[in-house]
This record gives sequence, structure tokens and C-alpha cells, in this order.
Amino acid sequence: MRQLGFTLIEMILTIIVGSIIVLGIAGFVELGASGYADTVDRQRLQTQARFVLEKMSREVRHSVPNSIESDSDCLSFYPIDYSGFYSVSAADNLSLSFIVGNETPPSDYSGYSMIINPSRQSDLTDHGIALSGASNTITLSEPLDSESIANRHYIYSELVTYCFDSSASRITREVNSNTVQVADSVEAATFNYSEPTLQRGGIVHIGLTLSNNGESSNFQQDVQVLNVP
Repeated sequence: MRQLGFTLIEMILTIIVGSIIVLGIAGFVELGASGYADTVDRQRLQTQARFVLEKMSREVRHSVPNSIESDSDCLSFYPIDYSGFYSVSAADNLSLSFIVGNETPPSDYSGYSMIINPSRQSDLTDHGIALSGASNTITLSEPLDSESIANRHYIYSELVTYCFDSSASRITREVNSNTVQVADSVEAATFNYSEPTLQRGGIVHIGLTLSNNGESSNFQQDVQVLNVP
């Protein structure tokens, strides 16, 4: 009577062929998973870059005109907290009244400062008018050095600074000594500010290079800042 079964050679060949098929499938799955992971990392990098550029652009556009300073690694400015119009008493030129154009002005102006017609960031630190209480009328110690042709004023408080930390490959945002990370995997970053001219407002140029797994992506954006009216 004939017995059915597999010979040793047939079993070995079957194992070899099966192993080859399994390795092929595993390689295909690994390649697909690796490609998916690279795509996710690339998308995360681009999303992060778009977030940082959009956040910085919005803040810079809403900063006090001419309050921006930059070097190769940092960009600093004063955001506008409130703004509106003012009038100065014609009698002594020392009584200043102002109207905040925001729908919900603060009930207490303590901690805020007001500036009229600034030309550089140092004007906000050296010549800003400190506010206090809830009054919209200020008695000046001396007449204003210059006035806005549109009678515009800007109320501000905290200096905002974005910096590129090359040692940690990140971009940070600092306000009142509180530093938070807004982007990582940053290979290089540059911030340049071109001061306004008679033909145009100021322009902030932001350049970012983000890298991941040996792949680098470059991002460039120019932000126009209006001059003081």
C-alpha cells in the first residue's frame, strides 16, 4: 500500500519558497510604512512652517508702526493692544484726550503706555506716555515732540521677541521673560527688517529652513508693515 506524505527535500523547498514570499511581502509593507511615515513627517514640517509664518505675519502686521527691530537671529516688536484718536488742548498743549477705537476698551489703563508718531523702537521705551486708571485725559509734562497728521495714537504694553535658537534647532517666542517654543526641527532662520520709505511701508523678511530625516525645506515670506499716519 502506497503512503502519502512529503519528502525532506520537498519540505525544505517549501520552507525556502515560503520564506522568500514572506520576506517579499514584509519588504513591501515596510517600504509602504516608511513612505507613509516620511509623508506624515514632511506634512507636519510644512504645516508647522505655515503656522509659524502665519502667526508671525499676523502679529507683525498688527504691531505698533516703526516698533520693529531685527538682527540675523531675532525679531522684536510691540503689538498694538488698543488704538484710536486723540486731541490736544489748544490752550496749553499739555492736556491730551484720547478715544480708544476698540469696541471694549480696558477699564483700567495701568500697565499700558501710549505713543504718538513713533519713528523707531526706542521711542516706545524712552518716550512712551505711561497710562493709569480709567481716565481718557492725560496732563502732559511737556508738549509733544511731534504729532500724527491723522491724530492716531497706539496703546501697547509688552515687547514680543521671536528668536532662532541654533543650539536647540527651534524658534522661540518671548514675552515678559516667558519663553515658549513655536517651532522645532529648524535648521536655519533669518529675520530682516527694511525701514519704511516715502514710497512704501516697512517690510519684514522671514526666512526659514526646516529639516527632518536629511530632507530640508526652505520657506520665505515678506510682511509689509504700515507706517504711522
